[in-house]
Amino acid sequence: MRKQYDDFTQLKLKDMSKSISDMTYKYINPETQSPTKVPPAHYEKILDQVTEKYMSDITSRQFLTIMYTQLSNLKKEDEKYFNQALLCMDLGLNPKDLRIDEQIAIEYTNDFIEDKKSIEKKNFHFLSEDIIGSFDEAKNNPALQAQVVRESNKFEDRENSMFNQKDYNDRDER
Repeated sequence: MRKQYDDFTQLKLKDMSKSISDMTYKYINPETQSPTKVPPAHYEKILDQVTEKYMSDITSRQFLTIMYTQLSNLKKEDEKYFNQALLCMDLGLNPKDLRIDEQIAIEYTNDFIEDKKSIEKKNFHFLSEDIIGSFDEAKNNPALQAQVVRESNKFEDRENSMFNQKDYNDRDER
């Protein structure tokens, strides 16, 4: 059974951009109750960018995924030592150099974490409330999101200009 995706991938860049623009238009913004208008040129510019540019983004995401997987596995393997290691890192303590009072405090704090986790269940966060609040605020702040997207777009435009200029100069030298 052939799907729209199969036909879509066969389209030329301009037609693909128009198609995405049409799909976007069909989204009714809940706040304005209007269709979402994005010109095809916006998508064309994005789809026409050189892929090498995105390699660093892909690599960064892969590193984050690797770190997450490793930390998740360590937590599953022995959550007590995982919590204690995080506590040591956060407090700037080297586990090899812990004094007796620090060892007692780390054990006590781990028990406190376990108790708090059993009481709060899904609402428990290892990070402090202000850090979680900062994440939630950044995630849900449309002005901040728009500012970052604008800055990213400016940066990408500069990179594209430099790349296109280099590509143009390389052709002249041939």
